[in-house]
Amino acid sequence: MPLWDIVVIGLGAVGAAAMRTATERGARVLGLDLSTPAHDRASSHGHCRIFRHAYFEHADYVPLLRASTKRFESLEREANVPLLHRCGVLLFGERDSTVVARSLAAAQRHGLPVEPLDHAQLAARFPWFQLQEGAVGVFEADAGLVRPEAAIDAALRLATARGAEVRTHTRVLALRNDGDAVVISTDRSTERARAVVVAAGAWAQKLLPELAPLLRVTRQVQTWIQPQPTTDARNLPCWLQDLGDGTPSLYGIPSDPLAGPTSPARAPKVAFHGSEIVVDPDLGAAPPDERDLAPLRAAYERLAPSLCGRHEAAATCLYTMTKDQDFVVSTSREHPRVHFAAGLSGHGFKLSPVLGDALVDLALSGKTELPIGFLSPARFLGGAQ
Repeated sequence: MPLWDIVVIGLGAVGAAAMRTATERGARVLGLDLSTPAHDRASSHGHCRIFRHAYFEHADYVPLLRASTKRFESLEREANVPLLHRCGVLLFGERDSTVVARSLAAAQRHGLPVEPLDHAQLAARFPWFQLQEGAVGVFEADAGLVRPEAAIDAALRLATARGAEVRTHTRVLALRNDGDAVVISTDRSTERARAVVVAAGAWAQKLLPELAPLLRVTRQVQTWIQPQPTTDARNLPCWLQDLGDGTPSLYGIPSDPLAGPTSPARAPKVAFHGSEIVVDPDLGAAPPDERDLAPLRAAYERLAPSLCGRHEAAATCLYTMTKDQDFVVSTSREHPRVHFAAGLSGHGFKLSPVLGDALVDLALSGKTELPIGFLSPARFLGGAQ
């Protein structure tokens, strides 16, 4: 039985990034995926995602975000594939918006170039949105959309070109410690590795039961809606509306200028960020129906009536949520040679390159210089890891 340096389980955003990083460092790597990379039953699909840096979720993400964007840029150059479109990101809400205040605080702490905007400035620059008097916002020009399927494909192509092996439609059944190695039992073979990276998204807690109390998988709906025929939306940025009071935010991503004629991304994408519908990933999420689309469309039409035209498409996506909506990235307590990133809580794609780097650091040397300490699951375990 061959001994791999690293086996990566899950070849979505983080797993593909880890494969790329591991092969850059000369490791002998095997990647395993339950389906095919970027499949539509999990989390790493959807044609477009937002990347940004003035982070209201937690200011400690900002150094990781900067590093991650640089890794996307280097992936673009090496694979010769356009992955980023800098159309800017606008965040806005009422006068006391937590999203706006925390984004501005993160930008100030880390020296990020952003523009604070009052109601008059918002109305003048972004006339699509019908905002209440007193609304405030923040605009980050050096942000925009990233193309998820293209990014995953590029990372895996580079990894395989450097000798990595990829096996799809393979289910991992168990992990077992075996001295200085890990034994990985699948429905097709048994493998041994010096280290394992678990980047299995919604399936992470099935592979590592220690994560089960920390995570829940929820069903999200995303939809693509054309602007009204007379509306010029060519300069539309990515945007997020803070609805306050714990209500899921409403967000949108403009049409992708590189989208093909049959891609949903030829229309802007709109969704709520958050859901309480818990699902089993093996059973899959129910397809979108009118109960999902009606409230989403109603909220969008109230905010931006000129943008809310013909419905093009809808799809589901899985969020694997932690209790505080921050990730868990660490080494398994039960398997000291197994390292994981899980619970990306609907905002992980933009950080996937740097999470891949961190996991490979842990796999090859047992430590990383990347500032991921605040993402340790120890925060849920009374400090005990």
